[in-house]
Amino acid sequence: MRTRGARPPSSLVRIQAPEAESERLVAELWSLGTSGVEEQPLAPNRVELRAYFAADGAPVPELRALADPARGVTVTELEPVADQDWEVTWRAGLAPRRVGKLWVRPSFCASAGTPELVIDPQQAFGSGEHATTRLSLALLQEQLRPSDSLLDLGTGSGILGLAALRLGAAHAVGVDLDPVAVANAAENRARNALPLALACGSLDALGPGARFDVAVANLLLHELLPCLESLAARTTRVLILSGYLERERVTLERALPGSHWRQVRESSEVQSGDRWCARALIHAAAR
Repeated sequence: MRTRGARPPSSLVRIQAPEAESERLVAELWSLGTSGVEEQPLAPNRVELRAYFAADGAPVPELRALADPARGVTVTELEPVADQDWEVTWRAGLAPRRVGKLWVRPSFCASAGTPELVIDPQQAFGSGEHATTRLSLALLQEQLRPSDSLLDLGTGSGILGLAALRLGAAHAVGVDLDPVAVANAAENRARNALPLALACGSLDALGPGARFDVAVANLLLHELLPCLESLAARTTRVLILSGYLERERVTLERALPGSHWRQVRESSEVQSGDRWCARALIHAAAR
């Protein structure tokens, strides 16, 4: 998953749509190069998406084409973003946060407790501020065993792989398609002095025989589904999936590979009007 970091946007477009169209439109906006999307609920059952773009990065014709009167989707013209100290604004929204027994803090905040991770998300996803990250971290703490190996697919800031190492994993690998995310994860690896291995690409970036005790994927459902079968095939004990909405549960369950995975826990949290979910599954051979 991705969210906006510290880079200042210069313009935004507002899209109003039925709530059911939100995920599709957010995916479209990311594909068009947005630097971040904010979602505000409207009454009843409608949302406003505020998508930010850099000065030279707004594809105006493609944005206008998202308007769809038949679906109730309206798109405004680009608006300039008011001048502000964006670095200060970004930092003001971040503070140390405790998830289970683990503290997560930005490098510019004082330590609030241990064990801790120091995470500056920049342009990558994963500061502990989003529900899906917190849900993933909580399930990881429940399921991780000392000396486990872990795969973090869609590593973003590297927070989940680094958390596993901080909590006693013997080996962790973070994989992400986005080279900016991998670079950010490498910076956070250095901040925490933890040996997180990183690979830029898909699961194919790993050797064909690579297997892991635990795999975690904090991805939007449309990103997860194409790689779910391959991810499960590389996992020997625990599979943690996060980043899907409550209304998408049935779609995910239909896509789960085979009958040898059993759900042991599902948790959820409401954020910005959406109920985000995560689940842990155990392989039959590990029961």
